[in-house]
Amino acid sequence: MLRNVLFFALLTGLAACNNHSAHQTLDSIQTHNTPSGSVTHITGTYQGTLPCADCPGKDYQISLYDDHTYQDLVSYQGRGNNIASVETGTWRAVNDSIVMLERKNDSSSFLAAEGKLVLLDRAGKRIEGVLASNYELKPVEGGDRRILLASKKTSGINFFASGNEPSWTLDIDKKKILFKLAAGDSISTSLPSPSTNLDTLKVYKTKDITVTIRSTTCADDMSGYMRPNTVQLQVGDKTYSGCGEFIK
Repeated sequence: MLRNVLFFALLTGLAACNNHSAHQTLDSIQTHNTPSGSVTHITGTYQGTLPCADCPGKDYQISLYDDHTYQDLVSYQGRGNNIASVETGTWRAVNDSIVMLERKNDSSSFLAAEGKLVLLDRAGKRIEGVLASNYELKPVEGGDRRILLASKKTSGINFFASGNEPSWTLDIDKKKILFKLAAGDSISTSLPSPSTNLDTLKVYKTKDITVTIRSTTCADDMSGYMRPNTVQLQVGDKTYSGCGEFIK
């Protein structure tokens, strides 16, 4: 009788052990077997200064969105008056750590590694040597502005800008200029014809505020996020500086 009891206990223990081992194996498979093309850890905004053959450097920023669209900004230092060009498009996952931007004329591939994006060469390989770190883009906050800009566009806003210390915002639509300080003060005035109206410079003057918009790359002085326009506001004897963009 005692022998039967011991034999039954042994079988029960072995079954429990095997069941636990099976659960561990299943858990391991579920943890590491991620869906094909799942690259949610890659999405975000990254920026850096990339090497340039005929200029000191190329300021570059890219936002990869979770719907597989992207927006990038490029500005060449010491060339073209630092005017920024902005491009949008789609990207696809080559594997779980490499993405490719799909362009009409060419393509660019990036490797996600250690929280950064690394620009790969045309063969899709990592650039090595003493200049390898020059091809790394670091993450930056404030890159996904789609909801904000869509809301502005729905409201008829054509240009939006903001700045810090003190915090302020500027909205321009077809009829008016609206300047707001976070403290509560604001100026709303009719939009005049620009006193200077160039592709690279627009100036709007009213008795209450002067708005100067330059088509030069601007980096937020707190987050570092880059936008394509540099903005300066003159309100009385106070000057406010910030970054902006035209909403299309």
